[in-house]
Amino acid sequence: MKFEYQRKQMVESQLRANLVIDESILDSFSKVKLENFLSDNLKSIAYIDDNIFVNQDRFILRPFILGKLISNLNLKNNSAVLDIGSCTGYSSAILANLFKKVYSVENDQYCFEENKKNLSSEKILNVKLYNNNYLNLDFEGMQFDNVLINGELNDEPLFLINLLKPNGKITAIFRDNKNSFAVTYIKKQNSFDKIRIFDASSPLLIDCKNKEPVFTF
Repeated sequence: MKFEYQRKQMVESQLRANLVIDESILDSFSKVKLENFLSDNLKSIAYIDDNIFVNQDRFILRPFILGKLISNLNLKNNSAVLDIGSCTGYSSAILANLFKKVYSVENDQYCFEENKKNLSSEKILNVKLYNNNYLNLDFEGMQFDNVLINGELNDEPLFLINLLKPNGKITAIFRDNKNSFAVTYIKKQNSFDKIRIFDASSPLLIDCKNKEPVFTF
């Protein structure tokens, strides 16, 4: 009962209060039990208004930031979404209610195993899970309508923009020297647009500066 109340409060005071107003997104956050994606020692802080670190390096994004990033994707039930840095599976579970197919990628071995266990326990069947380095993804020519990145980048994610269909979107948090803010990348015919969408910060997830920039069409 405690978690049900905390989840409702999170939706109203963290998401809706920060202009996450799409009812399908709010409904997904209301349904998915974040406490079930955390170890016993972290369950008591499941609905705090902050990032939750599950180990030294990996974290679940602050709820309103996650919700606002999702709200800036192409929300179509018949589309596919690539979920980068899915940690223990919470973001993928949220997305599974909003998209036909979720391709979930987590590079940390512990989080990957927890992710697999949690998605199975919650009987979420439309998520395909991968244990991969984020900088070396290979989907054999497959392209996506949407990419959600659960954390900060420090350079343009050209290798991920290559994975987008035309007019596909990436949402992420971009770190520009000492400043951080949420952005949407939209793939165009021979280029891409980058739009600043709201102020936000998070821990660094992908060090794009270690990736050789290659952009193909």
